[in-house]
Amino acid sequence: MRSYIFFLLSFFFLFQSSSAQQPTFTGTKNNKASKYFGDGLTLYSKLDYTNAMKNLNKAVIEDPSFIDAWMLIADIREQNDQYQEAIDIYKKVMLINKEFQIPYYKLAASASKNGDYDVALNFINTYNDLKGNQIEKAKVDKVKITAEFGIEAKKHPVKFEPKNLGPNVNTPLNEYFPGVTADEQTLIFTRLDRGTNEEFYISKKINEGWGKAQNMGAPVNTEQNEGTVSLSSDGQYIFFTGCNRPQGEGSCDIYFSALDGDFWREPRNLGFPINTRTWESQPSLSFDGKTMYFSSNRPGGFGESDIWYSTYGKGHWSPPVNMGSTINTSGSEQVPFIAKDDQTLYFISDGHVGMGGYDFFVVRKQNDGRWGKPMNMGYPINTPKDEMCFALSANGKEAYISSEREGGIGGLDIYKFELYELAQPQKTGYIKGIVYDAKSLNKLKAKIELIDLETGKTFIEVVSNRITGEFLACLQGNKNYALNVSCDGYLFYSENFSFKNQSASEPLKLDVPLNPILVGERVVLNNVFFDVDKFTLRDESKIELGKLVSFLKMNTTIRVELSGHTDNTGDKARNSILSANRAKAVFDYLILNGIEDFRLTYKGYADAQPIADNKTEAGRQKNRRTEFKIMSK
Repeated sequence: MRSYIFFLLSFFFLFQSSSAQQPTFTGTKNNKASKYFGDGLTLYSKLDYTNAMKNLNKAVIEDPSFIDAWMLIADIREQNDQYQEAIDIYKKVMLINKEFQIPYYKLAASASKNGDYDVALNFINTYNDLKGNQIEKAKVDKVKITAEFGIEAKKHPVKFEPKNLGPNVNTPLNEYFPGVTADEQTLIFTRLDRGTNEEFYISKKINEGWGKAQNMGAPVNTEQNEGTVSLSSDGQYIFFTGCNRPQGEGSCDIYFSALDGDFWREPRNLGFPINTRTWESQPSLSFDGKTMYFSSNRPGGFGESDIWYSTYGKGHWSPPVNMGSTINTSGSEQVPFIAKDDQTLYFISDGHVGMGGYDFFVVRKQNDGRWGKPMNMGYPINTPKDEMCFALSANGKEAYISSEREGGIGGLDIYKFELYELAQPQKTGYIKGIVYDAKSLNKLKAKIELIDLETGKTFIEVVSNRITGEFLACLQGNKNYALNVSCDGYLFYSENFSFKNQSASEPLKLDVPLNPILVGERVVLNNVFFDVDKFTLRDESKIELGKLVSFLKMNTTIRVELSGHTDNTGDKARNSILSANRAKAVFDYLILNGIEDFRLTYKGYADAQPIADNKTEAGRQKNRRTEFKIMSK
């Protein structure tokens, strides 16, 4: 309810209790008009706007100068987004009484909501010039600031060309809160079914378009409402909002579900400390799955709702931390979306300066780890209306929003558009692959680790789908990566990728054949490194050798041969000595880390066992390698 309505309600009930004084200035001396107004106000307080309007129209017919009745009619128009009709009524009231200050503020506010910022600024300035101070100063200042911002924003529009995702996704119903996997092959969104029930739908990419969206069904969808999904980068698990569920902590909680082959598991309430008796909603997961951002109105915030975050470690989510007053305001901040670069956050706010209502904002993490100043994403991405739903592709270029636009399929539709460069995050990419048995070609459920070679830190762990063998993990630039794939009963697989001093924006695709543990099988240790012409292990080799130590400790009966290999350049005798010394360096490391020496042998083969053509540098690089071979089980 708006401020003038509070005034009217209190005034009317005071007037009803005393007949000694008739309303003056904004009221009426016409008894019929007064009765119609009283009945209309009572109906309005009961949210019966239709019959309230009937009585109010009768009141102004009886007394065309009845300002209170006109003001209440205008407020009802505003609440139905009929801003121009409300503006016309406020102008009528001004003609009745030019000294009455409130209509100038109300007209300015309506004009701002209607996108008429010049009109809004003119009338809010007039309001400030009149005597009296009937409206809270902060509200008046906000209308003025919004109008000034809107005028400038419309002078400098940003690139925005939204394209409807089409009838396979959008319907005459409302579709919103989209979420996409890093490879943009899976889309999950909320649809408002039957006008009252929110449920998730899923669509798969077919060529360049989206396939027919299907209801996700039980157990994720229930008779209660589901919304605001956040997918892991690989689409193998989701976090989402569930409301009014029997096992809920509060009105809305955050839930988790994992994809088991082709089926989603029973969702699990994250519980305390994420969920409380208050409202928790709108989760957004970081690229590595270790940080979750969400909205809540829990105590300890700065406004009506704030953005909080929690980190995952040792099987638990940490107590949530408020993102602070740089991002959160005395208003409402909601719908966070963290980009795959882990440095750029998008959210909506009605507390920061904008076009009016909820606007999209973007904020970036600074070098010291703190978040900078939020930037309004500009017009026409932002409008006088509330902007609510935002998601971003892994490459940071394409964004998804929900909007009710002319030419749409109906209600809220999901649109895609190219995000202008200034609002884009840092470029990222992903690695996508399939893990399978090298002999039978059967797909495998395996553990995939991405490790920062410089720090030795494992920052992404994912599991391939047990039916399809597929996995996906996001990559960031300016890093050297080690990849390790392991599965019980199989030899592990290793690879490395270098993105030092460059972005990782181009996707990598990789088939990962895992060999069963059989005598004679070999594994190339791709992440064991030596300097040129030397046999001292470089520090980053310890990551891979640690995996080998673990493998041998898990398979205690296995005996292996460690071998060193070179290309065919240089002196053969020297290469033979170098390759043997490199194999011995690995041998010594394993013994030092608890592997019995009787289980190990080592040998240098120089260039006698090439695995690639020595005529090219790429081939020679593959031939310069360290391996282990299963000698017995």
